[in-house]
Amino acid sequence: MLFMKRNKRHLTFIICLLLVVFFAVPSYSADKPIALEFGHIQNPGHALYIAPEQFKKLVEERSGGRVVVNIYPASQLGSAREMMEQVSMGTLDMTLADASDWASALNIPKLGVFNLPFLTDSLASQGKIIEEIIPAEAPAMLEGSGLRLLMTYSNGLRHPLIKSKPITRLEDIQGLKIRTPETKLYVDIWNCLGANTVTSAWSEAYTILQQGVADAVEADDVGLVSMNFQEVGRYMSKLGYLPQAYMVLINENKWNSIPEDLQKIITECALENQKQQIADRDAMGRDAEKTIEAAGVTINEIAPEERERMRAACQSIYDEYSKTYGLGELIAKMEAIK
Repeated sequence: MLFMKRNKRHLTFIICLLLVVFFAVPSYSADKPIALEFGHIQNPGHALYIAPEQFKKLVEERSGGRVVVNIYPASQLGSAREMMEQVSMGTLDMTLADASDWASALNIPKLGVFNLPFLTDSLASQGKIIEEIIPAEAPAMLEGSGLRLLMTYSNGLRHPLIKSKPITRLEDIQGLKIRTPETKLYVDIWNCLGANTVTSAWSEAYTILQQGVADAVEADDVGLVSMNFQEVGRYMSKLGYLPQAYMVLINENKWNSIPEDLQKIITECALENQKQQIADRDAMGRDAEKTIEAAGVTINEIAPEERERMRAACQSIYDEYSKTYGLGELIAKMEAIK
């Protein structure tokens, strides 16, 4: 009888223990932070390296640790194109890329409209396009892609850095061997201007210029400094030929798995992060120019009439977006922003 009483007590204890464990498991899962895996290609010091770090801080603080953002910079997870594919497949949650890069990767050509050549000549007007036009137009373009626009960063305007001679007029570009991203729009622009393009991943661009495979590279001022191009180039000609709208997209399935209250926090943090990044970008560009000039690089401006000639040389690209994709009204709206 004593043996049976002891067995009953043991059995009761075991059952109670199992019940505690059983009910504790859901509680543990509910308390486990949601992780957002965010990869990109930028190096420390770049505007697009700093902004995701600020986004991470905002989200983790505002969510009280319920959301953590794990960032993998400097091409740790692959090239920009590879990470865009990873986000599409759901093996990576988020990445950032130029609108025209997304256009190529997702086969949604319309997205490239936000990067048309010589669309704007100032960061102020570019900032307005990012804050007013892109949130209104891009989501419809992304429908059915499985991706969602979270925010857009300004990466300034792109300029060529050349080893041989400065660019002061359209004729100086004829036959120039210039490294560009592996993106159709970039290649089309430089072909229209008369250059010969050498395409590569961003991580290979320095070696290409250093070894003479190309005579020039093109990027934003901060990007040029982040890769130390001022060490191998002699001239930076301020074409400002392409406004860079870097769209941060998140996998739609990942987004839908996040509770609504946390979606709201993430969205608010994204908009705040976007606004601050745009405000900071101008000062970062000025600092980058000082670094480039201090390294002995000659910086020259482009006369407005020459810039207009270059814009006219790219008219076929505008025609494609206006007539083929029916975006003439949108283009006019962006061109009117000052």
